[in-house]
Amino acid sequence: MHPFNNSNSGPNDELNTQMMSSHHTPTNKVRKTKQIYTQLTDGIATNVWGYGMRRIKLTADPNVPDFVTRVPYTFTSSGFKSQDGKWFVCVRMNVDQHSPQKMRPMNPESDIYQLWGEMMLEFADEYARNHN
Repeated sequence: MHPFNNSNSGPNDELNTQMMSSHHTPTNKVRKTKQIYTQLTDGIATNVWGYGMRRIKLTADPNVPDFVTRVPYTFTSSGFKSQDGKWFVCVRMNVDQHSPQKMRPMNPESDIYQLWGEMMLEFADEYARNHN
């Protein structure tokens, strides 16, 4: 099973992604990461800032620590370009209209899987601390 399933039918597609998976070859992972970067940055012109058009639905790998899979919310990723032209990968924990979001700088060589994993684990740690 590929960790990245891309259906290019429109800007509002949800792309299902298995997070923190260990069955990537280095070459395949780099290629997939560049594809994800391209999708996250889709729709923002050179002189424009804001969020990219695509959203990627993130799913925790069932082999990660229990608390990650026990968070009762879904996660979504998007790309964001700041006014000074820097790109960020964003992860939102979909709670309500004011869902918390985390951001990390990214570029075409960034390990987006790693960045997603870090942010999802931070959300899981925060959730576990607040709900014990």
